[in-house]
Amino acid sequence: MKSNEIFIIGGAILAAILLFKGQATSSVSRSIPFIYPFSNLLGKAEAQALQTLGSNIETLQSVKQSNLGIAQSILDLERSTADVKISQIQTELDKTQGYIGSQQRIVASSGFPSLAPKGGWQNEAQALLRKFSTAQKGSSLFPDFKLIANQENFGIIQQQAQYEIAQQNIGKANEMVQRQQGEIDRLNEEYQTRFGGISRYG
Repeated sequence: MKSNEIFIIGGAILAAILLFKGQATSSVSRSIPFIYPFSNLLGKAEAQALQTLGSNIETLQSVKQSNLGIAQSILDLERSTADVKISQIQTELDKTQGYIGSQQRIVASSGFPSLAPKGGWQNEAQALLRKFSTAQKGSSLFPDFKLIANQENFGIIQQQAQYEIAQQNIGKANEMVQRQQGEIDRLNEEYQTRFGGISRYG
């Protein structure tokens, strides 16, 4: 045999072997499925992660509800504290308004207006009462104006003095009412500003 023929035959055999070997490998790889060794572990890990996530969401919801309960308790406590303060002030306010009513009855029972309704002679009747205490019975209280120091005039001036005092008391009490009502409004506003409703915390 010639060397050329040997090469050709050898090449043909080699090609046949390689071809056969390639088909065998291909058929083996097609018939045996590839199994990823971690696929089972991955599925378990995914399932566990989903379960943990669900559990965490439930825990967070539970914590949120618990916190809302605590917030509501704090709001209730602060509202009660504010209400106690407001109730105390309201009681004082009611007393003040009752006092104003009693002074208004004195004013209404006097039957006549103030001696100086425009403010010209403030507290004139009270000053006259002091003069009565020092004047001699039957004499005039003024040298140029006849106002006899007697029981009848004393009664009239005393009634007018009570009217003046009542008017002064009403003025002072009205100022107190304004302060008391202002404090009640301030306490309510402070509660709303600092705490508000539970929806603020939801």
